[in-house]
Amino acid sequence: MPNAIQIQVADSHLYPGCVVRIADLPEAAGAPHPAEARVEFADGSGAHATCHRRAHDELELTVDRYATRKRHPIDARHWLLLAVDATHHSWRVKRRLP
Repeated sequence: MPNAIQIQVADSHLYPGCVVRIADLPEAAGAPHPAEARVEFADGSGAHATCHRRAHDELELTVDRYATRKRHPIDARHWLLLAVDATHHSWRVKRRLP
């Protein structure tokens, strides 16, 4: 995934309130197709994901199943993220989506 969006998570998994950093997120709101992403967790584990801009300050993130560094399995999940700064580099997980 050479052109994948790089997402950094401040913990070993995502949860409501978790801080997420995205350095180079495309600005196109409502793009027809989700963008490929690579999620890097604080413990060194990683996962493939897709993200879709719902609105200027909202992002849907679907993370594939992965295992933490301590081999704890995490099922695939779908999340809603909200921007917390004007540059859209810092995001916070708002809630889990169905």
